[in-house]
Amino acid sequence: MEFGFTIPKNTDGDGLRRFAGAVEDLGFGSVWVADHIVLPSEETDQYPYTEDGRFTAQADDPQLDVFVTLSYIASATTRIKVGTTVVIVPYRNPIVQAKMFTTLDTLTNGRVICGVGVGWWKEEFDALGASHADRGPVTDEYLQIFRILWNEESPEFHGQFYDFEGIKFAPKPVQSPSIPIWVGGHTRRAARRVVKYGDAWHPTRQTPEHVVAMVEYMKGYATEQGRDYDEIGISLKRSLHFTDIGFGESAGIRSKAAVIGSTQDVIDDVKACADLGFDQLNFDFRSKDVDECIRTMERFAEKVVPQV
Repeated sequence: MEFGFTIPKNTDGDGLRRFAGAVEDLGFGSVWVADHIVLPSEETDQYPYTEDGRFTAQADDPQLDVFVTLSYIASATTRIKVGTTVVIVPYRNPIVQAKMFTTLDTLTNGRVICGVGVGWWKEEFDALGASHADRGPVTDEYLQIFRILWNEESPEFHGQFYDFEGIKFAPKPVQSPSIPIWVGGHTRRAARRVVKYGDAWHPTRQTPEHVVAMVEYMKGYATEQGRDYDEIGISLKRSLHFTDIGFGESAGIRSKAAVIGSTQDVIDDVKACADLGFDQLNFDFRSKDVDECIRTMERFAEKVVPQV
């Protein structure tokens, strides 16, 4: 099983480079950056991942650009994968996005994972001039465009939302056969998108039990589509917080959004995910403090990884 960590929500450039370097030095497999451009100024019930379905942006919740930040922190590492968790595909021109991913893959010598999602907050779509109602089919078309641009010498595409021909696209990705696409989301529609266009399923803030139940659906859909399910990886992302290393709460809390508890609680959870056949676990943090996040990763590397 591999492990990856999302950078904390912090604008200290030196600290974030140090964080990315720590992910690599501790032997983990990947470092990740999330994607939002704006967030709601008032409470919304559109957010799908909280216990009560409510979300409000905080004043100290910075949203660094995903591509600029990933490029910046990638320069602090030489071996680990760097990924988007997840880039909201309908927000940006598909050819420009494909170019940004392949540029990063070239400059990192093939270390990029293209994590993708459809987005959720309507007002963010409105602010960017993107269609919230069409976000699903637009994402499906754009993922097809990514593959075509990355793999075909004379790419062309004629779809409902985008159309092009007579162009050349270079450089191609370093990775062969292409940059891996990890599809986020937790619904059956997301599962179908994984089977059609993805290399892995990358759900966020879900219980392992939900993932297992959806895998059964995904296997059946893969059979319908003539795809070998064994080609698809599983990477679950949740928050990680130890309660027994000198900061935070003293009592463990289990939820679909997080693994919060003692070191033994975390070991038990990770072992259970390994037994269920997950390929990777990704974690983000409740804290924005870089040093605290690094201490959490050090605890995980020292106490949890050897037990799994």
